[in-house]
Amino acid sequence: MPLKYRNTDERRLLGRKPGPAVWKQIEDVLSNELIAGVYPPGSKLPTEPELMARFSVGRHTLRQTMAGLEARGLVRIEQGRGTFVHDEIVHYRISSRTRFSQNLMDQNRDPAYQVVGSQELLPLDPVRTALNLSDGALVTHIEVNSFAGKVIIATGDVYFPAKRFPDITRVYTELSSTTKTYQYYGIEDYRRRTTRISSRPPTEDEARKLFQPMSRPILITRKIDVDPDGVPISYSETRWCADRVELTVEY
Repeated sequence: MPLKYRNTDERRLLGRKPGPAVWKQIEDVLSNELIAGVYPPGSKLPTEPELMARFSVGRHTLRQTMAGLEARGLVRIEQGRGTFVHDEIVHYRISSRTRFSQNLMDQNRDPAYQVVGSQELLPLDPVRTALNLSDGALVTHIEVNSFAGKVIIATGDVYFPAKRFPDITRVYTELSSTTKTYQYYGIEDYRRRTTRISSRPPTEDEARKLFQPMSRPILITRKIDVDPDGVPISYSETRWCADRVELTVEY
């Protein structure tokens, strides 16, 4: 079945002739359009039937194309919603006074948290050591997703000393702000004592949560916040979608 073309250049690129497979030829056409800004960041691509009709190909061929675009970090496929162009990269500054909300608002983006779950538990040694807790001391573990507008950019685990921050899950959920949560407990200022940064491939669960392919890496930040007296008040491990965030360390 002959391919349907938008113009002469497309006919030249997608003609059935020796060379790249048809799905790869379509991927090249769409990637050029994405890079040229034909589809703005955050916008939704034409539907699967529309693209199948445009290129006169079947569903299997088109899905190979979309998987290729997703693997290159150009689009994200959301089950049941469609395929979206990746938003512009968030430039996230890390310093001793890093503030998530302020970081995003400085870039005219709306910051948001989503508390996924929480529990009070005995911490593992790395968490207990980071928070300088005695044996037997409990922590409140909160799993949280972080958003820039409606786009998820990170998912993480935050640990607070349970004795110092009673009922913190409710407070953190209602205020949706780390700074305001600390202020609720009488801590008017805080700073980041350390940040460690690494990268690795995501797990299947992490890739699903971040709406990214497993072939793309994630960035990991592990940090300790301290109060004005230098006492640790939280430890967190955050997993960032590397295609959507650029980390800048400021001294």
